[in-house]
Amino acid sequence: MTAEDHRSFAAEVVEFIETGYTPDFTVIGFHLGEGDPEHGGEHWNFTQTIPPENDGNFEGVCTVKEIQQVTVYGGIERFSMWPNRLVCEFDEATAPKAGVKKLEISYAIDPEKWRKLSEIAMRVFDGESCFELHHQTKP
Repeated sequence: MTAEDHRSFAAEVVEFIETGYTPDFTVIGFHLGEGDPEHGGEHWNFTQTIPPENDGNFEGVCTVKEIQQVTVYGGIERFSMWPNRLVCEFDEATAPKAGVKKLEISYAIDPEKWRKLSEIAMRVFDGESCFELHHQTKP
């Protein structure tokens, strides 16, 4: 797959993921999407397992473009969030797998939903040096 330089869209959906599969294994994350992913819409998930899976195959944040068009682990060079948008930049090795180098997703959410989104993003990206959280809206 060849990577586009930049892709952006406005999310109509901002949802949170927290699913306990066993008492010792939970998947947390967030989902942003617009339109129908089967008909040209964009839907992306960013998740992490608690505790993190470190068996060599699943290291880092899991990024999925629905409907299972892309699944990559790690490879995020920079992930910046503001109350109205996020920017995810993939490294050179991951961009071709993700199909994009720089993904920008805007969203219109209220302060309470922003609080929840920023809290879960901090948990998903815990310990990841690529993560930047900004509390002022990006123009």
